[in-house]
Amino acid sequence: MDTRSPDSASVSESATQPGPAVLADLIAAGLVSHEMIGDPARLGSEAEALRVLCTLVAGPVWRIEPYHYAFRADPDGVPEDRAAALEAALAAELGPEAVWVSATERPEAADLDQPLLLLRAHGQAVQDTLAAAGPELTAVIGARFAAATARLVAGAEAGGALDARLAAIEARQEAVLAALAGRADPDPHGAEVLAELLARLGATLGQVLQRLDAQADVLHGHIAREDMVAGRLAELAALAGAPAAFQATLGLTLAEFLARIEGHAAQPAPARVPQVS
Repeated sequence: MDTRSPDSASVSESATQPGPAVLADLIAAGLVSHEMIGDPARLGSEAEALRVLCTLVAGPVWRIEPYHYAFRADPDGVPEDRAAALEAALAAELGPEAVWVSATERPEAADLDQPLLLLRAHGQAVQDTLAAAGPELTAVIGARFAAATARLVAGAEAGGALDARLAAIEARQEAVLAALAGRADPDPHGAEVLAELLARLGATLGQVLQRLDAQADVLHGHIAREDMVAGRLAELAALAGAPAAFQATLGLTLAEFLARIEGHAAQPAPARVPQVS
């Protein structure tokens, strides 16, 4: 039994299995022309196999699943001859019977649905970027992720449509809003409680305002006293600045005081009436 490589029939059947089903999308979108399947037991490191493949292929390499890759080879040559040449070059680097390379069969031209068109546009963008960067660069693309993203953006099935999910969320929001709007009128008892709370709040605010007014009156009294003291201090300062005026004021005050004393002395003392015991 030949265990070196699978035949073309087994390769075409693998594209219809659930695992590499994304390969059929890549083929339909015209993004790949060949696929490579590696033997994990002989390759060991998947990174090394990818490194060697990327040095031989100018363009994006699509990773279908571990040790299974798809890519677009030189379109000018015969696909089968190109597959044999790539397999020989890979075997020289990775070891004999380590990989199998085969050409993929593209279906007849047909109208592509939106996910495949998006996938083709994504692949073309990657191809153009790599062409501008130069032949020494390449890219390894997660094919499953790219295909799933294309389906979500296009609203196709397989994992659920993004627009359908958004529509479901919006419908749920509308239902919640309708339920809130359709509620019965508020409970009258609740309105009474709210009115009582508002009345209490108004009374409390009135008391606070009264206290503030009382504090304002006290403050105004303090300000008036301070103004009086300031006036007296200003008078004393003025007297201290003019000694003659201070002496005249002091003399006048003493004269008035002495006159009052003399007036009291000149008045006759009241006669005392003897008390009869």
